[in-house]
Amino acid sequence: MALAFEPVVIPGDSDSLVAFLTGNEWPYHGVPKPTLDEAESVRVVADDIISFWIHDEDEIVGLIRLLDVDDVDNGSPMFDVRIGTPHRGRGIGRIAVQWLTGYLFRSYPGLHRIEATTRSDNLSMQAVFAQSGYRQEGRFVEAWKSADGTRSDTLVYAILRREFTPPR
Repeated sequence: MALAFEPVVIPGDSDSLVAFLTGNEWPYHGVPKPTLDEAESVRVVADDIISFWIHDEDEIVGLIRLLDVDDVDNGSPMFDVRIGTPHRGRGIGRIAVQWLTGYLFRSYPGLHRIEATTRSDNLSMQAVFAQSGYRQEGRFVEAWKSADGTRSDTLVYAILRREFTPPR
């Protein structure tokens, strides 16, 4: 599998973005099955957000949103990784997180750490973080509210620049 990562361009990619978000289910996100209006309101490009498509050959298989970019020198950027439903379980999430970690540390020389969160029941993402060198730093009890009103614990992961080893 040879994945490629390319920036999302708005408005050019707007239709593809809406199709991707509405055409998949997101069980570990606040809105598991976005409507057209909800998908159109997802911010993917702004002063503080950079997003990338994940391609396998010519097919879009995922989306990465990098958040809080404007705070990269003083804080810790966070990110959102979404792998399309038919492509889950193929290792794409791990490759995407490793690529993104390397991209961030190469692109932002002053970046000291990267943070990420996931729901406590998202075992796949927890495995991705562990395989990518991130460590669990904390748990926020019942902090993640789902669309149905239930709550889950939020797990916090991070990696420091000095801990990152680029994949070979």
